[in-house]
Amino acid sequence: MKISLIGLSGCGKTSLYSVIFAEKTPEETKRLSPTILYETRRHPFLGLEISIFDFGGQDQYIKEYLDKPKIFMGTDVLIPVVDLHDPNSFDKSKKYFEDVIKLYKEHYHKPKICLFYHKYDTEDYQKELLDTNIIKAREIFTEIFKDYEPKTFLTSIYDGQNLTKIFRDILMGSYSELKGHIEKAEKHLQEINARIIISDISGNVLVHNVQGVSSGLSLRADLRDFISSCNVIRENVFLSDSAEFKGNSEEGKELQLYIFKYILAVLIMKSEGELDPESSEKIRVLLKDMKLFSDIIVSIHSE
Repeated sequence: MKISLIGLSGCGKTSLYSVIFAEKTPEETKRLSPTILYETRRHPFLGLEISIFDFGGQDQYIKEYLDKPKIFMGTDVLIPVVDLHDPNSFDKSKKYFEDVIKLYKEHYHKPKICLFYHKYDTEDYQKELLDTNIIKAREIFTEIFKDYEPKTFLTSIYDGQNLTKIFRDILMGSYSELKGHIEKAEKHLQEINARIIISDISGNVLVHNVQGVSSGLSLRADLRDFISSCNVIRENVFLSDSAEFKGNSEEGKELQLYIFKYILAVLIMKSEGELDPESSEKIRVLLKDMKLFSDIIVSIHSE
């Protein structure tokens, strides 16, 4: 999958990537340098390699992209980013986005559009001005992408939970049949009296009910390393595509890790006697559904 982030310089494209995929905090992104021309980053997700193109937004680079439009081709998901803190840039952004859409139409290419109204926060910005800018931005940009049935989002690097969910759903956009499994898992986790994390084997969190276990999509490093080590044992010792690992402490804390089809990991953490019969049954149903989830992913990859 190829994802292309476009927008004017300073609109927040690289910060978006850094918070979601590179485990940066919003404060750390303030020290990022402007993107020169474009940068390509690769990120594994559910067994696939995601290519993320971050296009620098300076005038000279935009001209070069438009003169050599081949770089935009092959895009599966286009993310135009609008800076809500800079309404004076709206008209210029509109022209840029119109030129890009014109190129796609000329080449009969129709990527999915996810339009980000970005910097939807009051970090160094007045709430009243922000509300006015949102109305103005929607009036300007909705028309540009109407033929592409765009999905629109209000985004901010200071709302990591919402931003993570948005990107997770974008990355799963090619797996429409899997959405129901994730929604079902989210519902189950709210009802289970245990701490559960569901991720892919690379440590991209899909859903969880544990505070402080992830930064953006990335699982906390120690848990990610644990899953990776168990996956090596699965592959080289068990010689199996799926495996189960269990451990407990003298204090009665228990941990279970299920790896399904070398793609999906379900980590369950609980204390002895913590689970009631109803939660135990819901975990059994959850694991059954996640096994089916992994089977579907393998099937999609085979196709």
